Amino acid sequence: MISSKVFDRMRPLFDIISKAKGKTIGQIKDELSIERSKMVKGASGLIVEKLLGFENNNRDSADIPEIGCEIKILPLQKNRDGTIKAKEPTAIQMINYIEVAKETWETAKLRGKIALTFWVVYLAKTSGKAMEQNDYVIVDYFLDHPNDVQNGIFRKDWENIQEYIKTGRADQLSCSMGEYLEPKTKGKNNQDKTDAPDGKGGTLKARRRAFYYKKNYTNTAIIPNLDLTSITE
Repeated sequence: MISSKVFDRMRPLFDIISKAKGKTIGQIKDELSIERSKMVKGASGLIVEKLLGFENNNRDSADIPEIGCEIKILPLQKNRDGTIKAKEPTAIQMINYIEVAKETWETAKLRGKIALTFWVVYLAKTSGKAMEQNDYVIVDYFLDHPNDVQNGIFRKDWENIQEYIKTGRADQLSCSMGEYLEPKTKGKNNQDKTDAPDGKGGTLKARRRAFYYKKNYTNTAIIPNLDLTSITE
């Protein structure tokens, strides 16, 4: 259950995104007096976070620590057949192989990053063509609190990933793994490596990876709960 404390804290953020529905990132930039002529990858998400009053961070704790809520930006794609899907997997948290190997599901830091999430959604691709970031359109928002069944799937995926790490197979992890979570590579290049257990009490080097929400999760748990009329009619 989501408490009244959560809704009280989130209500101003709901209002901000409600008022922003239908606006483009370019319009929001102008309203916030943001000078950003070159929109590098991910700039639109940072602009939405600034609209909400937050700065990007990589801390282990939640973005809104007093209620344990994360903020995530979800780009959508509208396919030629009119269906709406997630454009890409969504990053959750970098994987610290050494730490994850020592955790249990009950103590896993990941749990604090997925327990409560405020999703802000915009349209970023249509008819197979990626849009310019300035033209991304704010669509809707959703406050996600996974139920017991969903948490059970997250746990199964996490434990499978952890088993690979503990047994010295961190470099065999694949984004094809999991139903809701995937261990996707996230680094400068294939030589960007970090320490991981070798399964024999020592360490080896493995490519950096992060936990990501698979598109299967956002397509089935987030998108069906959105008001998509602005981009479907």
